[in-house]
Amino acid sequence: MVLHFPFYWNNYNNYDSYNTFLLVSDFTNKNAAKEDFTVTEPLQGGVNDDISQGFMTQPFSSDDVSSPPSVEGILQTTTPNVVMRDPQLQKRGIHARAQLRSIPFFDELGINTVVHGDVYDNNFKLVDYTHHSATDIVETVEDVEFPLVHITTQEGIKEYGEEELVRALLQRATEEREWYILVTDTTSPRLPTYIQKPGRGIVDDYDVAVKDYKTLSARYLEDYVNSGLPASQTRNLHYHRASEFHKQHGAPADTLENIYDYTRAPSGSPVWEPLYYFIEHDLENVLDEYSERISDALRSWTERGDTRNVANQMLDALRVCEFQKEQLQEYQQTDPQLR
Repeated sequence: MVLHFPFYWNNYNNYDSYNTFLLVSDFTNKNAAKEDFTVTEPLQGGVNDDISQGFMTQPFSSDDVSSPPSVEGILQTTTPNVVMRDPQLQKRGIHARAQLRSIPFFDELGINTVVHGDVYDNNFKLVDYTHHSATDIVETVEDVEFPLVHITTQEGIKEYGEEELVRALLQRATEEREWYILVTDTTSPRLPTYIQKPGRGIVDDYDVAVKDYKTLSARYLEDYVNSGLPASQTRNLHYHRASEFHKQHGAPADTLENIYDYTRAPSGSPVWEPLYYFIEHDLENVLDEYSERISDALRSWTERGDTRNVANQMLDALRVCEFQKEQLQEYQQTDPQLR
């Protein structure tokens, strides 16, 4: 069986040809379609996708694992502007974490250009993606490439100057028919300067599809990922792909702490990637703050639990390798029974 985890999919250029989903438009008899799922009729000038609507999929088997579905198939829409509510972005204060958890999901679909505010930027990438700071691209929005994911909140739009950016990207995506996925904390983000009527948001003034990340990721994990982690623990696809890989190789796969036990991790596991990132891009901070730095870096990607335990295991592996890339490569390729 072909192994299936995120960085395999980045090699595909034409995702549409791998669409394993059955779109509503494929049904000539809409009444027959309703026997299996709910069809929500488009609203004039507004939302044309109901976030409670289920997926319509062909039967999935392990043989399909090497064929990535298209963005249209996963999102069940061809509307280029998508509002994706992520409840994790609603949390504030000490509970605010895992704001970037949806990035591995979109990366797997081939969308790896991401805009987000500096508040989420802790100089660490769990997966590789092209990052644009929301404050830096306001004046150069025409140069940003689609498809694009934009992570923000209503507070960020209103209080931190992202209103003009959201409006400009909505207009560009509409004109160019390119994907603009706005991941936010509400199903109806507002542009208060331009949409002043109370209760009215961009879904009322733009052709926008509305989705829910919690619902979407749950179905995706069920249909396309053979993970040992429960979805209730994390909806970060990177962690689930690591768990899946460990299961395939008989390694611990049921908790994050077990997955990041480098004495037992398979050599090809995705869990090794962050260690190289710290060595190549953040070694000074790691040597200065040790596990505290790693723990803080993981918070933007991890919903719950003490990230310090995973951070300590990462630090142990880095120390064994004396923070040297060459020694890390040798350690990674060592049989786990001999580590």
